[in-house]
Amino acid sequence: MSSCRKESEVSEMVNPNSRTCKTYTQQFEAVWNGMSQGYVFWGRDTVDWDARYEQFKPVFEEFDARPSNKPVSEAEYNAAYQGLFEGLLDHHLYGMFTVPRAQYEAIVRPGKNDYEHNMDPYSERREELRVLQQRLDYVQGSFCSYDPEDYGVFSIPGMYFALIKLKTGKNIAYFRFTNFYLSNVHEYYSVISSGESVQEPLRKFYGPRYWEGISSEGSFANDESVVGLIIDLRGNGGGSTADLIPFIGSLSQSSTVVGYTRVKDGFGRLDYSPWSEYRVGCPRLHLKSDKPIVVLADINSVSCAELATMLIKNLPNGTFIGERTYGAVGALWPDSQHQHDYFYSGCFGDYDYYQYGRDMYRYKDIYPYYVYTSTYHMVDCDYKDIEGVGVQPDIEVRFSRASLMGDHKDPQMNRAVDYLRKVCIWDQAN
Repeated sequence: MSSCRKESEVSEMVNPNSRTCKTYTQQFEAVWNGMSQGYVFWGRDTVDWDARYEQFKPVFEEFDARPSNKPVSEAEYNAAYQGLFEGLLDHHLYGMFTVPRAQYEAIVRPGKNDYEHNMDPYSERREELRVLQQRLDYVQGSFCSYDPEDYGVFSIPGMYFALIKLKTGKNIAYFRFTNFYLSNVHEYYSVISSGESVQEPLRKFYGPRYWEGISSEGSFANDESVVGLIIDLRGNGGGSTADLIPFIGSLSQSSTVVGYTRVKDGFGRLDYSPWSEYRVGCPRLHLKSDKPIVVLADINSVSCAELATMLIKNLPNGTFIGERTYGAVGALWPDSQHQHDYFYSGCFGDYDYYQYGRDMYRYKDIYPYYVYTSTYHMVDCDYKDIEGVGVQPDIEVRFSRASLMGDHKDPQMNRAVDYLRKVCIWDQAN
């Protein structure tokens, strides 16, 4: 029905990226309208967005009315945007706002973590790995690892592999990685000085053609001596969904429905597409048996790590052990020029500001903004919301700082091994 509107009005509604703001109020209006027409969770978010308009428009108007000898402070500017976005559901949501000549900046991230488990994931991971390595009666052979690296234009995740011995003489194959940029290991290994060591954990678990899935030969995942698998996604911050098929879909024997998604298909807040399946395919190289799989995840498992957890949890031989995940599963594409214009939803604003920061506006008399928000609303296979809630474990084992840092024990890992030990012994007895 957009043909019933004036062309200028439609253009402004469709493309919140094209607004050049010259005042505090114009910036507020652009941001509020971009969220009003493009935020994908209005169907279940409890925030009254119209009330927020009435509450905060006078605040920004007052900023514009200030005399030059009483400038707006950074604290006031931050408080205004924090209040505007307070309590919104989207746990991916990230807003950036700045003022002329880049005097200061407001950053908002309304997603809340209401667990006590807020420990730095890096320190926690290092201790969990030390605990695993020190169990010499537990880990068979060498412990294969590579810590994360950042090469500017791309990142290499930390990767860790071990074989865990069972008293039956069989093994559990353990694989952990810190983000979903595993494809980078294959694509960029030639520019990394220690390329072979980077690839080794992947080769051990997936085999020589790890970028295509799990090989029939040369991979411990498919080895007959291995009767169970542990995929450790604790502290995994997510990344590219391109990794899902070769590295997670390959744990199944066929494509797997992870949940359902919908998008905005109009300007109205409740203009949604029908729900459609979110299905992850199974590559040609994949797990050849239904050996039991445990995925370990926690409150620091985010985005693509949560999708992977949902996939493994949905497998008939999959079990999720740990604590609920963070709750940021609404898929998105940060380049606003390819999103909001065509799909009525997703990230919007000045993408250059997001990429290069406020310094590029130091000598410009404009008020740039960028809002990083989900393009898709996702639910699980029972149509239950995950956003802001997280994926719930099949077997809950809460993180214990006292156990890990004090007693040097990892209760979540121990529970996963005990579970697989019992399942595997039962299978062999029957």
